[in-house]
Amino acid sequence: MGKPIHDILSIYSKVSTTGRDAGKTKYYLKSFIPFSSGNEEVQVFVEDGKASPEEIVRQLWVYKLIHQYGYKDDEIDLEAGVQFGTEVGTKAADIIIYTDNTKETPKIIVECKKPRRKDGIEQLKSYMNAKGAPVAVWSNGSDSIILYRPYPKEFDDTLFDIPRRGQEPKDVLEAKKTVLQLNKDFNFKHILQYLEELVLADSGKDEFNEIFKLIFAKIWDEKEALENRKNKTVEFGKALDPDITYDRINGLFKKACETFSHRQLQTRRKSNMSIPEKK
Repeated sequence: MGKPIHDILSIYSKVSTTGRDAGKTKYYLKSFIPFSSGNEEVQVFVEDGKASPEEIVRQLWVYKLIHQYGYKDDEIDLEAGVQFGTEVGTKAADIIIYTDNTKETPKIIVECKKPRRKDGIEQLKSYMNAKGAPVAVWSNGSDSIILYRPYPKEFDDTLFDIPRRGQEPKDVLEAKKTVLQLNKDFNFKHILQYLEELVLADSGKDEFNEIFKLIFAKIWDEKEALENRKNKTVEFGKALDPDITYDRINGLFKKACETFSHRQLQTRRKSNMSIPEKK
């Protein structure tokens, strides 16, 4: 977000004077918006005790939602209870963003984990089911996954970004990107693992071959955008219609194969050319 974390978050200490923690220093974080309980601060660390790094991840997301995506304070809930059928769940959603300040229609749910945690995807899906939100984000601060479920379809889709205030998921899907806008800081191993888990699990396909096709098509598309397209726009991406997505990616893969085959043929021809003898 272009700022050091200490310029975004306000963390301060207090010395506990009562209870079994008397004399210990506790560290608190001022929340950007009040929690559903009404609290405006949360403990993130206690001397010789427990730390809550996931709370820092949550507050950074709240800051980003407000300052980057344009959402208003009164359109966001923190620690809102989630009702599962006739029962109220024992857990609460970390962040819920609504379509407006009536807080009647959930738009995005965010589940925050501490750094290096990898679990929580299934929990997030259960929140989406219970609240009816079409978009949800799983994040541990460094890695993020954005789930998209076009109601009432299954969880078989993702987004590269969340909709801004006033946008719908289709606006994200239809947005054109240039190769210069693509994220250059990513963990390739994690991306492959997420692809296998979210897209190809139980598909009946050979995961390696399918992932290879996606990677091959994407690399070729970015190379073409950088070298041969004036506006440097990339074509690799999803559409609202899965058939269009298939045709788009498959078309890129075929073009990549044709280009590779053509270059191989040229190389072969050059290698078979006789070299004139020196006189």
